[in-house]
Amino acid sequence: MESTKILKSLRKLDYEHRKRFRLYLQSPYFNRSKTFLKAFDVLSGFIDKYPDKKLSKEKYWKKVFGKESYKEVNLRKLNSDLLRIFKNFLAQEQYQKDEGRKINYLMKAVHNLGIDDLQSISIRQSDKYFEETPYRNADYYLQRYTKEKEYYQLIDFDKDREAKSNVEEILRNLDLFYISEKLYFYTSSIVRSKILSHDYQLFLIDEILEYLRQTKNEKVTAVAIYYYLASAISDISKVDAFVGLKYLIETEIHLFPVDEAIQIYSGALNYAVAKLNSGAFEFNKEYVDLIKQMIEKNYILEKDGYIALHKFRNTCMGALRIEEFEWTEWFIQEYGKKLHPDIRESAINFTLALLHFRKKQFGKVVPLLSMIEYDDVAFGLAAKTLLGATYYELDEFDALESHIDAFKVFLSRRKDIPEVRRKNYLIYLKYLSRLIRLIPGDKKQIDKFVADIEAEGRVINSEFLLEKAEELR
Repeated sequence: MESTKILKSLRKLDYEHRKRFRLYLQSPYFNRSKTFLKAFDVLSGFIDKYPDKKLSKEKYWKKVFGKESYKEVNLRKLNSDLLRIFKNFLAQEQYQKDEGRKINYLMKAVHNLGIDDLQSISIRQSDKYFEETPYRNADYYLQRYTKEKEYYQLIDFDKDREAKSNVEEILRNLDLFYISEKLYFYTSSIVRSKILSHDYQLFLIDEILEYLRQTKNEKVTAVAIYYYLASAISDISKVDAFVGLKYLIETEIHLFPVDEAIQIYSGALNYAVAKLNSGAFEFNKEYVDLIKQMIEKNYILEKDGYIALHKFRNTCMGALRIEEFEWTEWFIQEYGKKLHPDIRESAINFTLALLHFRKKQFGKVVPLLSMIEYDDVAFGLAAKTLLGATYYELDEFDALESHIDAFKVFLSRRKDIPEVRRKNYLIYLKYLSRLIRLIPGDKKQIDKFVADIEAEGRVINSEFLLEKAEELR
């Protein structure tokens, strides 16, 4: 039974959700079979009483059908039919939550059935809902388009050619939905194309962007916010687009549902990371400011209730670069316990080590790094980079040379490190090896070291390498 979709699906529901499904099964409008209700009770009761045990098919059959002979085909039919009703229940649950669609369906029903007495009531109810609903995202304009279309048909403007219809409202809401939704998926395609090296072919996107450039953006938040986001992440030199995006996030993010608002914040964070990777270190503050806003609005955690590892780590690193030591320590204490248990201890130890390194408390760094597990590649690379810098600061050059050799072995053995990243870390280790051989006061040698790093382009931990080279002048 454990492999059946209905049992696996019911295990995903909490008690209250299963309780609503039982009420659904009790309604003769949705279900007229007592067998389905009995089967559900058996499954639900087993989930509550034995959450970690497996239910055998024979035991399930006996509890539902009693002494009737076991038939595999009948059991499969029962599970299939119960699953079908369950899927209808899930759809009904979503429908009940969506007032906009319910109102639009009401107007459609009033029109189709010709119930003239409900015409004005359904129109007033619709107007009231769209005035009071808090969100103004793409879905809002889709529902407004549907509402105006249903109103057009309800009033039957096609029969009265002389009356002024609501065609302008129909098309305006359709356009706003189309443009904002198009921009939303365009931003997603930009991010994915950089990861997958795939060139997405998107119909009319260039024309939409050109129209928005010429009109200086449609003065609708759902359009403007995605226009700025698309402009920024497609070309990180467009800082003005990021400034516009940041302003709309600060003033208008409440117009979007929580999930969508978090995605918008994530887009802004990705832009800040891209700028940091290009060497614009002033964006550390931008990144941290965005995180602080997310914390204030309770947007920082993922759907599973944990904070994402990369978000936790990047926040600590960014805050430490702008020397917000007290806030970083608070953040580690408060949100370290909200990391997934599998990586919690290593993440906390790494960020605490980073905190002590930035505070120049180098003696406290190595013991913390020794407690880190290197299962996560990103952690392994970051921790080893920090360990190397710490050995340098402690003047433990023999340990540092051994560390560099061990780091190279780590890079060669870990097959889950992308080749580009492997090469970048080998380049970093090359310069770290050169750094410890620089002679203090040898200006010519130091100048060449600095020039080579700058000519190389983006070298990992170049900020540290260049700082230490300058100290040797």
